[in-house]
Amino acid sequence: MAISDIHLCELEPTAGLWMRYRQAPYSPDGEIAAMLDALRGEVRSGTGGSGGLSSARDELTLVLNGDIFDLDAPRVIDNESVVHDLPRTAEHAVPAMEAILRDHPIFVGAVGRVVADGHTVVFVAGNHDIQLTLPEVRDAVKRRIVDAALDARSAQGSGAPARPGEALRAALEARVVFRAWFHRTTDGVIVEHGNQYDAYCSYRYPMAPFGRKPGEIQPTMGSLVSRLLVSRMGYFNPHVDSSFMLSGFGYLAHWARYYLFSGRSLVLAFAVGALRTMVELARRRDPCRRALRRAGLRAAARETGAPLPAVAKHARLFARPAEDCLGRVARELWLDRLGLALAGILAALACLCWMPEGLAAAALLAPTLLVAYERAVPKPTLDAVWQGVNRAARLVATAHGAKAVIFGHTHSPEGSWEDGVFFGNTGSWSAAFEDIACTKPVFEARPLVWLRSEDGAAPDEPLAGGLVMWKDARFQPWRADATPSVPRKAEIARRPRPAGLRPQATAALRS
Repeated sequence: MAISDIHLCELEPTAGLWMRYRQAPYSPDGEIAAMLDALRGEVRSGTGGSGGLSSARDELTLVLNGDIFDLDAPRVIDNESVVHDLPRTAEHAVPAMEAILRDHPIFVGAVGRVVADGHTVVFVAGNHDIQLTLPEVRDAVKRRIVDAALDARSAQGSGAPARPGEALRAALEARVVFRAWFHRTTDGVIVEHGNQYDAYCSYRYPMAPFGRKPGEIQPTMGSLVSRLLVSRMGYFNPHVDSSFMLSGFGYLAHWARYYLFSGRSLVLAFAVGALRTMVELARRRDPCRRALRRAGLRAAARETGAPLPAVAKHARLFARPAEDCLGRVARELWLDRLGLALAGILAALACLCWMPEGLAAAALLAPTLLVAYERAVPKPTLDAVWQGVNRAARLVATAHGAKAVIFGHTHSPEGSWEDGVFFGNTGSWSAAFEDIACTKPVFEARPLVWLRSEDGAAPDEPLAGGLVMWKDARFQPWRADATPSVPRKAEIARRPRPAGLRPQATAALRS
């Protein structure tokens, strides 16, 4: 069973509208805990659940498929949310992860109960919790999950034979597994977050995603945008695209309603964040090194048990990191058009002030060139990005000869069987609400992918199951009408754009 994109972060300590989606009452912890407890019950009973969704085997692998934690979100220091771009090292990542786990004991306890029941939990790193590749961060997560599992066994009065404490702890630790890139099951399922096929969020070496400084993770454009830009706009909900994909008039109305008398600046937050993102990407550019790439392939084969040739084919599908094409970054952040507009204004003023009166009409050339550029160099749509991720899933299945490929990342739940192979997306369990006051949840149903195979089945035996929804406190087959009630990325991307300039760093968010 797989879920993804919960985006657990440190809880916002205030009670106002600013970053309300980060406040404790709106966290999805309780919903996740209820689902996991019901999952344990169905697997234990082997009754098949609603619609025959559970496995008759008393064995479960729960895959938490990336972006379970959001280490790009603001830290809470002295009871205040603080926007940061701290180095992505163990020194800073471990305290941040420990703070997140401390703020979400309900989630930790629920995962611990899964482990206490004898099941396996697999954490796959995503683009917002890529720090799960660091051994120190893995140790911090494993320690808290195992502590929760021991507490659960103690509360249940487990009848298991008495064993030395260290041996029991080691047995529980063996059930908490980490994957830096993808997870491969013994029955032919590939589970991966999916960010490696998105240029704004891909890493050159996902097994060791470091830059020039040893032990420091190389930031992606998506990570920088989240930290330097989106985190400074607390009246938007980064988990709901329609909250920030507004028209020019929409941004003006949003500013007047929330920023005009707040002492905060929406324009400055965007301008500074976009410029800093561009500067940091340019400053930290790290060219491809073949030795590191080959070492990463070997490490992935060892970690997952996948054949090295299949891993190599898999890696060839990666999107090149955005730092390799800074022009595309400037296009996504609107820096190219803002620069052209500024140059055009200066050129027009120069024409009007210093050119002969008969040639003053040349001042119109600058805005004409800006319009021509906008039409000649179209900005890639979000829909195109998501389609690229979906295509990659099919190629991953071919590379591994997989029976199923499961991604997350896009926040759009999907599930389909194609020639006996399942392709799914685990959607999102994040704190997504239609309104800033967080009174109307986007998701009426929460998605998960639940596949099963029979014990001792032949290698060519097909899997069963698929995309499932958690709704009304029970598991149900996914229905088309369970889609979110607000526009999603692909739908918004197809809409005509207003003529006015507006910040659209949205393809870099992936959150």
